[in-house]
Amino acid sequence: MRSKVLKFWLVAVTFALCCSVATATSPGRIKGQVLDSEGAVIEGAHLLLHSDPSGQNRPAARSDVMRETDAAGLFDVQLEPGFYDVCVMATAFTPDCHKIFITNGKTIPYDARLKADPLVIQHLGDTF
Repeated sequence: MRSKVLKFWLVAVTFALCCSVATATSPGRIKGQVLDSEGAVIEGAHLLLHSDPSGQNRPAARSDVMRETDAAGLFDVQLEPGFYDVCVMATAFTPDCHKIFITNGKTIPYDARLKADPLVIQHLGDTF
C-alpha cells in the first residue's frame, strides 16, 4: 500500500514539474543593424525598447530597455515575450519607431535605416 501511495505522489510531482516547464516562457531576441540612408554604419545609435502590455491580463512588470549599437552598427537584445515599441535614434537623424512582437525563443530581425533629419540640415547644412 505504501509503495502505491509513493508511486502516485512521484507521478503527480513529475507531471506537475513537466507542466510548469512546458508553460514557462523563454526569452526571445531582437537583433539587427542601424545604417544611414546611404548604407553607412551608425555607431552609437540609441535603441529604446518600451514594453507594451497589450493582450496581457496584468500590467507589464518589465521596464524599458536601452542599448547602443556597436562599431559595426549592430545590436542584439534579449527580451521577454510580448509587444514592444522599438525606437532607434542617432544624432542628426530622424528617429525610427515601430511595434514588434517577441515570441518564445525566437529572434526577430530588425534593421533600421535612418535619414538625415531635415530640421538639422536646414540649420546646419549636410555636414554635421
